Amino acid sequence: MISVIICSRSTNQTLVNNIEATIGVPYELILIDNSNNEYSICEAYNLGVKKSKYSLLCFMHDDIVYHTNNWGTAVINHFTSVQIGAIGIAGTPYYSYMPGAWWGSGIFYENILQSSQEDPKPVLKSNSNGLLTRQVVAFDGVWFCIKKSLFELIKFDEVSFKGFHFYDTDICMQLHNLGVKMYCVNDVLVHHSSIGSMNNTWIENALIFQEKWRQKLPALCTNISFGQLCRFEYKILNEFIWICASNGWENRRIYKLALKYLLSFKKGYLFYKTPGYFIKFAFKMIFKKGMPFYFI
Repeated sequence: MISVIICSRSTNQTLVNNIEATIGVPYELILIDNSNNEYSICEAYNLGVKKSKYSLLCFMHDDIVYHTNNWGTAVINHFTSVQIGAIGIAGTPYYSYMPGAWWGSGIFYENILQSSQEDPKPVLKSNSNGLLTRQVVAFDGVWFCIKKSLFELIKFDEVSFKGFHFYDTDICMQLHNLGVKMYCVNDVLVHHSSIGSMNNTWIENALIFQEKWRQKLPALCTNISFGQLCRFEYKILNEFIWICASNGWENRRIYKLALKYLLSFKKGYLFYKTPGYFIKFAFKMIFKKGMPFYFI
């Protein structure tokens, strides 16, 4: 029924037992041993796809615990619709042209218990508003499922993405450009006990992703006005500027990068706020010292 694929540096017996106790359908567990850091996440998942024998593939982090009994049945039920090719538990209907995080626009759906080492008490993050599914163009890699048959047309990009970032959004863009529909679901609840790190490796992969897909972005499956689109893009670029600054990037380098994306985006976007914003931005790029100038 379901092939569960996990890339891990060690076998987490608690997780293995949790899957066995909660999935509720026939399954196979494919553990890709990465104890020697031999594989990128793309390489590990491609290997898992090759090893799998079932028609539904479930990719998941090794630091989650299931809180839904018979979640495997829920997964199978979602895929009875021929329209659905992939599901996740956190995602967005809008993926930006500007480099940044998938949730950067502020419109996203999620249903997950989240904690971290700094704050170990789980917090439920859910905004489903009673809807079982919400269509998205990208979802987070913490947990997602894809029909195996689609891997005749797609593959995790182990050439472009060498580490553990943007493999999820990249596979989503591959699906989106094939016309495959993806949904966030709220009937599978997991507890995720860590949060991602937006370090320089994350930034590097964000830029690789954006360059790879820039002709196809922004990607969306929701109706928004041009004004909303501009606000989303400004917001995401602001956040990316802050992330770069937080990782020690020099202002001049940040501004050159931001200007590149501003100049290459849709006609009319650059002066969405007024020409004065662009003039001020260019001035700050050349002369300002200290923290970067933000648009909003």
